Amino acid sequence: MASKKVVLEGIANWAKVFESNRDKEGYKGAYADTNGRTTIELILTQDEMDKLKKAGSMKRGRPVEGGISVKLDRKWETGRDWDSGAPEVFRADGNPWDEATDGYIGNGSTVRVQAVVTPFPDKGVTSTRLEMVKVLELVPFASADDGFRADESGGVGQPKKDEAPVTAPAYAASTKDIDDSIPF
Repeated sequence: MASKKVVLEGIANWAKVFESNRDKEGYKGAYADTNGRTTIELILTQDEMDKLKKAGSMKRGRPVEGGISVKLDRKWETGRDWDSGAPEVFRADGNPWDEATDGYIGNGSTVRVQAVVTPFPDKGVTSTRLEMVKVLELVPFASADDGFRADESGGVGQPKKDEAPVTAPAYAASTKDIDDSIPF
């Protein structure tokens, strides 16, 4: 039986699909032999999960609020260029994702992924490998520290980063305002 490509849409969580944020360890060091893996957790509808199963995947998923959670991954180093490294990641407009400009993919983003399902009859298993990710609706990534940077002033207080700070009116000092005496 040959490999099958399957395209799924769902909600992304814990998207670690770039070299800079890949999971280098895995649970109890499971990813150490391949120098880590890129991973993404998807929340799928039952119809999307059925598509994955129909392609022959052994992924079971687990029920979560909003659907079924499935984790897809891709080994970082296999010795082959076609099945290792980062998956291709695209913006909704079809252009390649630029990590420096577009940032990381935040939890709750709507994505479309392509996975490859490959059976290995001699080993009695079927592999499901992450190939591509297309971000349809981005929820910007927010780290745990970002809560302190958020504007909670209600429009009062410090200016936002992109606004010029409010300054006092310019005052031109004249020579009669300057006193050279030392006050002690």
